[in-house]
Amino acid sequence: MKRYMPLVLVALLGLAAAQASATNLLQNGSFQSGDFSNWTLGTTSNGTAGPGFPIVTKWPLDNSINAWEGEVGEVNFTGQYEGATLSQTFMTAGGAATLSFMYAAMGNIDHGNADGGDFRLVLDGTTLQDLDVGAIDQQQIINGTLSANVNLSAGTHTFEIEVLRRYLGNVNTPFQYVTGADVEGNGVPEPGSLVLMGSGVMGLAGVLRRKLGF
Repeated sequence: MKRYMPLVLVALLGLAAAQASATNLLQNGSFQSGDFSNWTLGTTSNGTAGPGFPIVTKWPLDNSINAWEGEVGEVNFTGQYEGATLSQTFMTAGGAATLSFMYAAMGNIDHGNADGGDFRLVLDGTTLQDLDVGAIDQQQIINGTLSANVNLSAGTHTFEIEVLRRYLGNVNTPFQYVTGADVEGNGVPEPGSLVLMGSGVMGLAGVLRRKLGF
């Protein structure tokens, strides 16, 4: 039997890897629920998401995708980056991971603006990526993806998106959009999955015992 134990161990490791992997460790990353379920919404100390914002709307480049929308900026002008935040905690078994989200800024229908928005990808309070789209013309759309590769410790982490500007947030402010929030990494298997995995390995061991006579 000993010479077949490596086969059992390989099967166990393969099942464990399959159970631990996840397409996206975040929930509702593209606001497909039509609301902000699983997300915590906030603002910076002198920031606003804009009058009547944030809302779930359509991604300006694809009407089949939902997105967070705001008109972010300062409440009282100081010239500092202020605005809105959205965050979510997630569990991981640890290891390499890729964090990302898609962003877009769109100029107001009436005029351009000196600052379309500053988008930041933050993990556990540390900014991993920061992009300011700069000046934006009337109805111009500037978009892209922010991403970062990290090595996560096992446990709970906080994924956060900050959308900021150095000017007041009001009805003349450009629009900002966020969607496709994603953490590609190793998930934590659910207890029920571990039971099924163990049962599968035991079943494999039984088949080997019967077939190979050990």
